[in-house]
Amino acid sequence: MKLKDKTKMTLTGYGFILPTFIFLIWFTYYPVYQALSGAFTNWDGFNPPQFIGLDNFRRMMTDEVLGQSTINALIWVAFSIVLAVIPPFIVAELIFHIKKARMQYVYRTLFVIPIVIPGIVTILLWRFLYQGDGAINQLLGMVGLDSWQQLWLGNPHIALYSIILMGFPWISAFNMLIFYSGLQGISKEVIEAAKLDGATGWKRVTRLDIPLSTPQFRLIIILTLIGSLQNIIPPLVMTNGGPGYSTYVPILHMYNVSTVNGEFGYGMSIALIMFLVILVFTILNMRLVKSDS
Repeated sequence: MKLKDKTKMTLTGYGFILPTFIFLIWFTYYPVYQALSGAFTNWDGFNPPQFIGLDNFRRMMTDEVLGQSTINALIWVAFSIVLAVIPPFIVAELIFHIKKARMQYVYRTLFVIPIVIPGIVTILLWRFLYQGDGAINQLLGMVGLDSWQQLWLGNPHIALYSIILMGFPWISAFNMLIFYSGLQGISKEVIEAAKLDGATGWKRVTRLDIPLSTPQFRLIIILTLIGSLQNIIPPLVMTNGGPGYSTYVPILHMYNVSTVNGEFGYGMSIALIMFLVILVFTILNMRLVKSDS
């Protein structure tokens, strides 16, 4: 093939992918650049931004609402990690130990089917269940536990935990499949050797399955941590951060100060700090996965 023809083919290929790069730069990288640069300005979203240096970050140090939302986020992360690891791992173990491969497939499918339900539908359903006259309080009244009835989203002491604990029985199909694939990756020779050493039943789970599933545990923990810090829909839809600031999280605070108060510069400074925190965990995740592989 002549050099001219090769050059023509190369330019044609770049011409096809050029629109993709344009959209990627405009809708992904440019907003990131705008947020990074806007974090050092005072901008209301309409008038030209005014450079104010580190004033936004100094304000963050004394922002009591941001401090409370950070505490709420840490509580959310802690509970989310526990719920993202323990129930899916238990279900993965139960399915993996079913002898018939066809039944394993059936149960995996049953747990994966709920993925097709939009997340917002689940959130709205649980908001209905948590109402004062909702199904949870009605069920408690039917079994004689009237003293347990609560305004689940109206009580500042339990509202955050109510949002965190929605989604019972907390079995993430994605996490369950990750654990299940990890259990499938254990070689039969290792399993047989463990049986000869008496590692059966619960002993096998603690001495074999959990140690050999460490890469899956690490991956899910990091992904859950990152996802929890970015989780804005549940508190926004269910309580909008209330009552008071009991369900406020940093990303919701960023959203409100930007869109409600019109302080886009300050909102971008919060976004910048969150970006740096999430970036650190992303790099950590990549290194852990790379070291495990």
